[in-house]
Amino acid sequence: MKRISDHFASVLAYVAGLSLVLMMVHVTLDVVLKYFFKQPIPGTAEVVAAYYMIGTVFLPLAYIEVHNRPIVVELLYDRLPQGLQRPLDVLATILSIAFYAFLAWQSIKIALTALENREYIDGVWKVVVWPSRFLIPLGLLAACAALALRLMTLLTGGKAEHGHAETV
Repeated sequence: MKRISDHFASVLAYVAGLSLVLMMVHVTLDVVLKYFFKQPIPGTAEVVAAYYMIGTVFLPLAYIEVHNRPIVVELLYDRLPQGLQRPLDVLATILSIAFYAFLAWQSIKIALTALENREYIDGVWKVVVWPSRFLIPLGLLAACAALALRLMTLLTGGKAEHGHAETV
């Protein structure tokens, strides 16, 4: 199960990376065409905001959780005895699952409404955005699955693998 989770999280992270590269190319091309040829790419801002940014932000969440590499603040944790660290790891994982699940639930409702209304942004071009609304719950639910695996590991006596988290 862990291998499948790792693989799925990696695929989502690669898609997020591709989204970032496409965003850079799209925006750069739009700027070049706009300032050198007076022909900007219609709908650039809409596509960037509705697709590229959402993919870049939400799709890699599972990868971050699978590798246990979120940004953390450890004021006291490292100074606590091992006997207290495990329950705190369990509590933090449960709270993270609850937070991601709540956001996923809300974003699924928004995505379904967008699908029902065939949501689009009207500008120079009509940009269909309802499909992008499903990227948010996809990323959040994948993060929930990764955290659920971590929770099972913690509850069965295993140790959560700590990546090289950015510590503040």
